[in-house]
Amino acid sequence: MVRKLIKYDFSSYLKLLLPVQLILLGIAALNRIIQLFEDGSSTVYNIVFGSSVFLYVVSIIIAIVLTFVVSIVRFYQGMYSNEGYLSHTLPVTPTQHIFSKLIVTMLFYLGTFASIILSFIIVTLGEMNIEIIKATGFLIGRYTEYSDGNFILYLIEFVLLIFVSFISSTLCMYFCISVGQLAKKRKILLAFGAYFGLYIISQIIGTILIIIFSTLNYEAMNRISMWIIENITAFFHIVFIGGIILELVVSLIYFLITRFIMSKKLNLT
Repeated sequence: MVRKLIKYDFSSYLKLLLPVQLILLGIAALNRIIQLFEDGSSTVYNIVFGSSVFLYVVSIIIAIVLTFVVSIVRFYQGMYSNEGYLSHTLPVTPTQHIFSKLIVTMLFYLGTFASIILSFIIVTLGEMNIEIIKATGFLIGRYTEYSDGNFILYLIEFVLLIFVSFISSTLCMYFCISVGQLAKKRKILLAFGAYFGLYIISQIIGTILIIIFSTLNYEAMNRISMWIIENITAFFHIVFIGGIILELVVSLIYFLITRFIMSKKLNLT
């Protein structure tokens, strides 16, 4: 049944997002074709090329925003709209519902990212691609040497941190939507209120940490700075791994509260 849910959600996402990604690739191809007629002294060429670049950037933004919006809409429709009446009668647990939505969302985040990378390759097709690959290889080599071979580990940790952050942000939206369903009226307003409430809480926590850090005396600040300089490799690992753990903990909290609401406080009226 879970596979059927994933297949159904995947099909829904595909119908909505595939055309956007194809349009993005089409605009990238158009931009590359325009470059074949490059004439820096031509006003017409500069206007057309500038317009194609602007259109390409806008299409990237639209692809990213729509992926995010569709993930929210699909969760709301599947869990709390009229479609939710059917979803919650299926022999599927709230945990399975959440994970099926999350898996499909992550797949399409990756798909959008892949389409953006592919579009960039199309736009820079030719000698520029070769130069970019050479420059990337050179920078990786230099940073690997500078970081005593830790650069690859940094890269893996950074990618994991980004991926976990996407999971956390998605589960945050699920949490806010679920909190909104606790209201008898103006559920969407409460969902927005929950989101801004989380934002305010995060700002308060950040401010408190800054105040605590700013109260440290010069000697303590100097010891911390010296430790970071002397242990820069370990410091970056601590930052990345600490960020991953923090995002996982926050994600777990969002997941548990969302599951509790779907299990014990479900309100489709």
